[in-house]
Amino acid sequence: MRKLIVIVYAFAYICSSIYSQTAAETGKFKGLVTDKNGKALEYVSVTVQDLALNTSTDEKGNFAFRNVTPGDHLLTFKRSGYESISLTVSISDKDTTYNIILNESLIETGVIDVTSSFNATDISKSTFSITELSSRNLTKSRSQTLAETIQNIPGISNVSTGSGIGKPVIRGLTSQSVLIVHDGVKHESQSWGDEHGPELSLFDLERIEILRGPASLIYGAEGIGGVVNVITKPLEFSSKSKPVLYGDAVAGGFSVDKQLFGNLTLGIGLKNLGLKGHFGYRKTDNLKTPDGIFVVNTIDGERSIIGGELFNSGSNEVEGGATLGFNGKFGTLNLGFETFARELQIHEDPLEDPEATPNQKINTDQFSLDGNFNLSGKLKLEPVLSYQSQARKEFESIEDKQSGIEALHLELKTLDGSLKLHHELSKNITGTFGGTFNYQKNETLADEKLIPNYNAGIMGVFLLEKYSMKFFTFSAGARFDSKKLNIEETVFEVDSSGNPVKTLNPQSLTFNAFTGSFGAVYSPNSFINIYSNIGRGWRSPSEFELFVDGVHEGTVRYDKGLKILDSLAEPKPEESLNLDLGVRLNYKNLSIQLSVYRNVVDNFIYPAPTSDTIEGFQVYNIKQDKSTFYGYEYSIQFQPAKWMVISANGDYVNTENNATGNPLPFTPPMKNLLEIKFQKSSLGKFLNPYIKFTAKFVSGQDKTDPLESKTDGYTLLNAGIGFDLAFAKSVASVDLSFDNLADTKYVDHLSRYKNYAMNPGRSINLQVSVPFKL
Repeated sequence: MRKLIVIVYAFAYICSSIYSQTAAETGKFKGLVTDKNGKALEYVSVTVQDLALNTSTDEKGNFAFRNVTPGDHLLTFKRSGYESISLTVSISDKDTTYNIILNESLIETGVIDVTSSFNATDISKSTFSITELSSRNLTKSRSQTLAETIQNIPGISNVSTGSGIGKPVIRGLTSQSVLIVHDGVKHESQSWGDEHGPELSLFDLERIEILRGPASLIYGAEGIGGVVNVITKPLEFSSKSKPVLYGDAVAGGFSVDKQLFGNLTLGIGLKNLGLKGHFGYRKTDNLKTPDGIFVVNTIDGERSIIGGELFNSGSNEVEGGATLGFNGKFGTLNLGFETFARELQIHEDPLEDPEATPNQKINTDQFSLDGNFNLSGKLKLEPVLSYQSQARKEFESIEDKQSGIEALHLELKTLDGSLKLHHELSKNITGTFGGTFNYQKNETLADEKLIPNYNAGIMGVFLLEKYSMKFFTFSAGARFDSKKLNIEETVFEVDSSGNPVKTLNPQSLTFNAFTGSFGAVYSPNSFINIYSNIGRGWRSPSEFELFVDGVHEGTVRYDKGLKILDSLAEPKPEESLNLDLGVRLNYKNLSIQLSVYRNVVDNFIYPAPTSDTIEGFQVYNIKQDKSTFYGYEYSIQFQPAKWMVISANGDYVNTENNATGNPLPFTPPMKNLLEIKFQKSSLGKFLNPYIKFTAKFVSGQDKTDPLESKTDGYTLLNAGIGFDLAFAKSVASVDLSFDNLADTKYVDHLSRYKNYAMNPGRSINLQVSVPFKL
């Protein structure tokens, strides 16, 4: 920790020196946004993506930025009910003015990609399969967990433990094969555990980007399946002599678990200084499932489960954060802090113990320091430094929690950093060169020792170049990473006298990997892009996968790791080779996105169920085999009238363990969604009033591992109604939604409760967001 403090102080001192020497005001960048008839558009969000600077248009359609770093920048313009656009502008020391025209449209598509490259890129030049969930859509679909919020996006699924825990699945891969990135920093949450979900706030977000396919070139180890990039709303700075005061108040609730939540964000922006903070709270009671009896499949045969309230399934969370930012001719510098505390109850199988009250308590803190410095018109330096601390405690009962008797206690500290040099070699060639480091230390403090005490370090270097032509864009890069894992002596089990009977001795393991990516985009005209990408990803076996040897109460099974099964084994890192081919079409009132892929993973690591039991728990052996994933995703939006849009999207994934020929456990079933939305630009004082109806069709999953239960298909009907309202120079929103309208009885294949509890029943949800600017 002392080293971190020294690094932060030194870095801050250097950056403040740069700031004091270069903060002289440069030319103003300003513009006017109108519709096609010349009418000024208010409330348009304007963002300088590479610098994370944001403002909005006033009642005359004007916007302005001061002290923007000279050079080329990618801007985005967004307003609900209008087509979002991106624009690359060249800013100098002189005042620059642009006139922007937005066309009315109910079709919603992302316009930039910041996840698959080191620089923000126009989506038409991206060689990856990318989907964006915008800020406005987040207020409509925000759920309790990140995975549930994005689960209806093509290619995405959710491994759920009730409504309180969710793990994103991308193209059949999850846990450490899916990276969660928060504002450019890898989110560490002990993701090897099935009931260990991402622990981060879903408030004050600009958008969520999902990259499908390997991302090791950009992010190093892990990310074989893809990346979920959570992006916070940027700071605002004043373009006038007086400061700008802004914020957002959010409140709402869900009836299915009597959930109540709220968040308050407050910010102030001066010419060169910005400060913003937020505080949120969420509380849920027991989850309600449809009443009645429902028959499910288990590996032992059919079982009748009874609906109603799930005992011991509530949760509460407290979250907050703050960001301090500087903006000037030198570039930008931001210092951030986030904290997230959750207490979760885990519903147990009522046949095992109907009064069981296992629970978790998780605290996650993150400090970050990042900058974007303009070295010249052709060079930019981007350093990022972060420190994360997570304490995870699991208790077998409420009484144990009250008495401080921990079944599992993990303390994980992570120091992560990167240094990127963005360069422009010519008008058509741009790229990034740099390096990363990551250091982790874990302490296992309670009686249950699922993973050993360890420390690990990873170093990586990379190079990525892009070449743009009139009709083609090419992208190529390479990366080398090396990880050294040092296992410390860990006592896994003691006898009644406290003497060690199972001890893991110190040892070291090293994993090295070369990864790379090559992609191309063909754009014969402005409305169609055909892209392809071939990429190689990697991840090393986790400490859990290597050394676990015991019962994990959260997963109700006995796990045995690779090195426990064979102490002489030399586990290898997973290495994937993925091929993507896709098309993006945006023409007038039609938008189509289609992608197909094939991902072959050598040394794929997975828990394999066995027929053995220990202490009454089924034994799962951690294994490695070659596995294959292939499938498709699609998204279609058609606007037949000014006031109506019809949408359809879906996905399919097939998995195979090449050693056995069997499907892999927890393979998502095929899903398809059909939605019709009616929306007007205004109705009296209401802006963008809408009503929508959605049907979700999920197929049964009978392609399962022999020791995994099959599930039947189901159909869910959902609806929503809402509107926007001008308030305090901003746009407030009210959204009322109805999930599972028919109160359908079903179990999802990726639910960890599927053998003894149904998925949630009907829910009426209300979300109100009131942003303001003074």
